[in-house]
Amino acid sequence: MEEKPRIADSFLFKAALVFVLLLPVLLCRDLTPANEMKYLEIADEALRDGHFWCLFHNGEMYTDKPPLYIWIVMLFRTLLGRHCAFLLELFSLIPALVTIRVLERWCGKLLSARYRNAASLSLMTSAWFLGSAIVLRMDMLMTMFITLALWTFWKMYEGDTGLKNRLLFPLFVFLAVFSKGPVGIMVPLLCIPAFLLCERTLRFMGTVWGWLTWAVLALLCGIWWFFVWREGGDEYLNNLLFHQTAGRAVNAFHHKEPFYYYCYTVWYAAAPWVLIHIPVLVWALVKRVKLTASVRFFLVVSAAFFVIMSAVSGKLAVYLLPIFGPVCFASGMILQQMEEEHPKAARTLSGILVYGSLSILFFAFIVGLFFPDWLNSLL
Repeated sequence: MEEKPRIADSFLFKAALVFVLLLPVLLCRDLTPANEMKYLEIADEALRDGHFWCLFHNGEMYTDKPPLYIWIVMLFRTLLGRHCAFLLELFSLIPALVTIRVLERWCGKLLSARYRNAASLSLMTSAWFLGSAIVLRMDMLMTMFITLALWTFWKMYEGDTGLKNRLLFPLFVFLAVFSKGPVGIMVPLLCIPAFLLCERTLRFMGTVWGWLTWAVLALLCGIWWFFVWREGGDEYLNNLLFHQTAGRAVNAFHHKEPFYYYCYTVWYAAAPWVLIHIPVLVWALVKRVKLTASVRFFLVVSAAFFVIMSAVSGKLAVYLLPIFGPVCFASGMILQQMEEEHPKAARTLSGILVYGSLSILFFAFIVGLFFPDWLNSLL
């Protein structure tokens, strides 16, 4: 018997609920001086000095981040005549909701409403995902574009290799890079081949990473770098392409951590639901559960990205954000499979994920509404 659709199971209902429950936090919290206020200052400096492609902070080159997010800050500053923190926060929350929507559509035919809700809500309320959805950062924007790139790849892998997807794939990859930097290309470029290798379909690389993909990327990156060179000269371009990229990867000057850094940070970055998702995934591997192709893809991409990021010198817990979604939805699909042999356990765990996530959102609502000072001290 097919499930009867319920309003509470729809994405629009969940998105509206998340927005309403997080609204007090978005409206009442103060911007953090270390990062968020710095982005506003960079935007102000760019508007004052007439810089568009090259960013500066207090007169010094700021090549840490590409300009896309700063452009958004500049746009609202120009339109409104002032900075509006609430509108800027939406450019973290909306990408978070789009990421969830993409994953729901991706797995829509594979997940019942119960396990789809469990995956979506547990993703939304994972510590660093929830935090990144309400602060002014580029990470959620990058995560959205990476998820869109992976979904586009998957549609091509399943047979839809038309021109539309072959153009959208490099566009999403470029926008991921243009949001955050080289991390944006690492998942599509390095993790997709890992999956194809595991599936013994490596020849498909010629389709997804063929000449058209590289041509589109070269064109877009060429336009970006040309205007950077034209506005900032050789020094700025060299700093952007080599100092920031190679420096962070090999011998980081910021956030340098040992290779095992993510082995312990993931437990609090993805808390509290990592305590359910990881054991579920381990159970499936130990029991040699027959996994669907989508689950295998999510797991291989997540594992490959984890290893790759561990090898990179510069590390922050938030850098793992792009694999939170694949892990949550892979776990949801495995829980649904578990229901065949262990219905009570599967339903109990999915219930904990759903009602526990709702409790976190209601807690955030209460804190934002009645205890904003405590919230600001926490941030």
